[in-house]
Amino acid sequence: MEYADVLRYYLDKCGITQAELSRRIGGTSRSTIGELMSGRSKTPSVYKAKAIADALGVSLDEMVDMLVHDTVPDEEQ
Repeated sequence: MEYADVLRYYLDKCGITQAELSRRIGGTSRSTIGELMSGRSKTPSVYKAKAIADALGVSLDEMVDMLVHDTVPDEEQ
């Protein structure tokens, strides 16, 4: 699993667009988000990854776990 897959999962789960994510982060252009989504930019800096996680309302640990374990988190019921 690539960072782009993790980001796509959380964007879909949260129901927000790349543009909305960019707005929530502030200081990050939509094109930067697009590069992460397309894989042109493989991984963001730790600071950017934390800002993205915060904007999506998830922990950075949860996102990293998806990358490391190549799994989607259990859905809360």
